[in-house]
Amino acid sequence: MTTKEIKFVKWVKEQCKLHGVKCSLRNVKYLKLSGNIKCSGYFDGGDSPILAVAMNRKDWIEILAHEYCHLTQWVDGIKLWDKAMVSLVEVNDWLSGIDVKNPSEHVAVARDLELDNEKRTASLIKEWGLNVDLDCYIKKANAYIQFYNHLTKTRRWSNPGNSPYGNVNIYNAMPTTFTMRYTKMSKKVEELFVREGI
Repeated sequence: MTTKEIKFVKWVKEQCKLHGVKCSLRNVKYLKLSGNIKCSGYFDGGDSPILAVAMNRKDWIEILAHEYCHLTQWVDGIKLWDKAMVSLVEVNDWLSGIDVKNPSEHVAVARDLELDNEKRTASLIKEWGLNVDLDCYIKKANAYIQFYNHLTKTRRWSNPGNSPYGNVNIYNAMPTTFTMRYTKMSKKVEELFVREGI
């Protein structure tokens, strides 16, 4: 870790402590989220708030920044947060094979929460001057946000080995700004996700 990374990790830990959040930075590549869904990190603001990140990855610093920004959404009490806490449960149930009412509406709420969070993360990376290629990060963020639209068609989470933000062909097709149409996937982007097996 660089000096700046050490300072950033220390600061995140301090922020977690300040807000009563357990900070779990684990020396693994993936974390088990729920059921068979693996992820690189998560923030849960429930009864026992926790921020968890898989640190044995090249992109750990951006994952940590991303999950920390979810903590800021929770602390800020944004309206979308409460709505998403209901929708995320519905999305997880739906992905597990349980029929839920209006799954596409719940997925849209999750997508919008991620869009707000990715904008926060890009600002945080810039503010701290973290060693992250910001243009590349925003491309990956756009791929991840668009993935939620794709999810409504596939009803399955992406394979950790072929995630939208890990697939070079997908994220290189994305813009370096948050200017996409996020409410609906374009035909071109949809075809790319299908072709890449996401």
